[in-house]
Amino acid sequence: MTEIEIYIDKFPDYLFYGIEVEHPLYYGEVNKINDKVFIYINTLQPEWRQLNTIIHEAGHAEFNMYGDDKRWSMSTMLAEKQAQYVSKHFNI
Repeated sequence: MTEIEIYIDKFPDYLFYGIEVEHPLYYGEVNKINDKVFIYINTLQPEWRQLNTIIHEAGHAEFNMYGDDKRWSMSTMLAEKQAQYVSKHFNI
């Protein structure tokens, strides 16, 4: 079992998908649809970044911190900052 799989197993309520996005600044995202949480991780990123993204996106889901459709809105920026605090708390 890889380290990435170990981290994913810590969040059994979420559905994880590995996707390949060529953009160097795309790490992943989380979507909540009908009470199901989908977390997408960019598998083209290095392993350490994928681990950080798993924790960051799971932080959104664990604490119900979702923004809206506007990238720079106050609710989105607040949700991103809160998820960043979660991921920094768990030094990977």
